[in-house]
Amino acid sequence: MYVVMNKLTVAPEGAATLEAGFAHSGERMRQTPGCVNFELLREEQTEGNDVYMVITQWQDKDAFLAWTQSDAFRRAHSGSGDSGAMGELHMYVSVVDSR
Repeated sequence: MYVVMNKLTVAPEGAATLEAGFAHSGERMRQTPGCVNFELLREEQTEGNDVYMVITQWQDKDAFLAWTQSDAFRRAHSGSGDSGAMGELHMYVSVVDSR
């Protein structure tokens, strides 16, 4: 399993735009070959900017890389700057999986 986490920090006035941009991402990601899971989380009780975590789980690194080279990826990220969010990307290889 390959896990990609993107921490997004956005000013409060951009939060609704960011959430709207992700509104249909779960359905699209379920249709993406190799994508096992997709989540958008909002951190509770932050002061100042809102903090989100986008978590995607992939069958393997190759599936993730294939998605990043796809037209679907480009379409999904075409308006990503509209919210003003700043991202911090982290990629992990699963070491222990309790499923």
